[in-house]
Amino acid sequence: MAPRTPSCSFQTLQNPGLKTIPTEASEERGHQKGPKEVVVLKVTEPFIYEFKEGGKKMFHATVATESEFFRVKVFDFHLKEKFIPKTVIAISDYIGRNGFLEIYSASSVSHVSADRKMEISSRLIKNANATPKIEYLCSQCTVKYVNGVVPDTFLRKLNDTGNMEVVVYGWMTYVNCEEGDKINLFCFELAFNEDKWQLRSVRHSYIKVIKARRFNRGQFNCNSNMDTSQESS
Repeated sequence: MAPRTPSCSFQTLQNPGLKTIPTEASEERGHQKGPKEVVVLKVTEPFIYEFKEGGKKMFHATVATESEFFRVKVFDFHLKEKFIPKTVIAISDYIGRNGFLEIYSASSVSHVSADRKMEISSRLIKNANATPKIEYLCSQCTVKYVNGVVPDTFLRKLNDTGNMEVVVYGWMTYVNCEEGDKINLFCFELAFNEDKWQLRSVRHSYIKVIKARRFNRGQFNCNSNMDTSQESS
């Protein structure tokens, strides 16, 4: 019989004043032995980030403890089988770098006891999935990489608080979307270029198109207003 999968429960804290709910992903630096038990909140599909030598695949994930959340880069795409939303896993021997936890080995991720439960507040989950406001991004000196959901408008309008240019490179210039779609960005670099802020793709960036419900609406290619030059790094 297959072992029972440990799971988490999502709840709303009865008294939010008793706990501080973080609004930003926590950071760790350097090699961490762990283990750290976390709940998987969100996972992308594996994608090719390096096209040399037949292609190297990775995926992004968001995980949480009961008090904080983390963004994760997983460089062994076979681990996708263990990163199942709402399940509890233990991670070890990972590297904290640039606001992400980086996992390279299959042995770094393991299941925990089926009886292990973690209660994650709905507020923490909401913060982990939130798109940062443009005015907040422009006021920060520490934020380097951004995740968020972007309305269509040629991938330029980040949210209702203003506009910020989004520049993509490589395979992302061929991403197709239709009017009304939204784009989920992962690991986009926040950079200041020619007196304006930009969100631009880097080596480990990923885009997911969230299709809108529609009836016979015209299709357009998202690369109409994108920079199609090749990425340098």
